[in-house]
Amino acid sequence: MVTGPSLDEHHPLPRSHGGRATVTVHKICHRAIHAMLSERELAEEFSDFDKLRTHPMLAQFIAWVKKRPPEYYDRTRWSRSRRYK
Repeated sequence: MVTGPSLDEHHPLPRSHGGRATVTVHKICHRAIHAMLSERELAEEFSDFDKLRTHPMLAQFIAWVKKRPPEYYDRTRWSRSRRYK
C-alpha cells in the first residue's frame, strides 16, 4: 500500500515467508532493501530493523540518503536477481 508519493509499505518478514505486518518506509530505501537482500536473507537474518541497519551496504546507503531531502527519489532501476535466492 502506497501512503504517499515517497512512501511504501514494507513487510519486515516477506509475504513469501508468511509475513503480514507492514511498516512505512521511504520508497528509495524500500527499493534499496530489496535490491541488496534476497527475501530469504530478509526472513532469516534481517526482519528486524536494527539488524537491517547493520548490513554494510545498506548502512552505507542510509548514510548517503540521509543527506538528501525527504522527497528525494532516484528512479534508477535496481537488480532483482538476488530477490529469490
